[in-house]
Formats: sequence, structure tokens, C-alpha cells
Amino acid sequence: MKLSELKNQIQNFDKRVGWDKTEFSQLVGFMQEELDHLKSSANDKDRVNHLLTDLLVLIMQTAYRYDTDFSSELAKWFKSAEQEIK
Repeated sequence: MKLSELKNQIQNFDKRVGWDKTEFSQLVGFMQEELDHLKSSANDKDRVNHLLTDLLVLIMQTAYRYDTDFSSELAKWFKSAEQEIK
């Protein structure tokens, strides 16, 4: 699945269940909670996979609010990273 498709699927789901009204600060807080849980789960692959999925959904929930174009942003990121390692 392409990131843009995932973003749209999450946006449609959020609208259907009312999660599209979650405030930005709440999304960031949820991300921090998931990261905190991730720190203590390094030895549990299933838990890590679940937490990474939660984080991806939270990132996509933030991304559709800002109409993030991941293709463009990743191209910029790779270009910058390439220059940093030269």
C-alpha cells in the first residue's frame, strides 16, 4: 500500500468514527505515550510491531491534517541525507 493510500484510508476511518476531531496536541501526546511504551518493549517483537503500527497511524492522522506529501518530503530527506554523508 502506498503511503498516500494509507493516509486516505486512515482519514476516511477517522471521519467515520469521529477521530478526525482529535486535537494536534493530543495526537502528539499519544505519540509520546507510544514511544514511552516502545522504550520498554525491546524484547517483545509482537509488542514492538503493535506499537510501531500505532505510531504509524498517529503519524498519518497528523499528516492528513497538514496534507503532507510524503513522496516530496522523502525525496528532500534523502537528498539532504546524501549531502550530510559526503
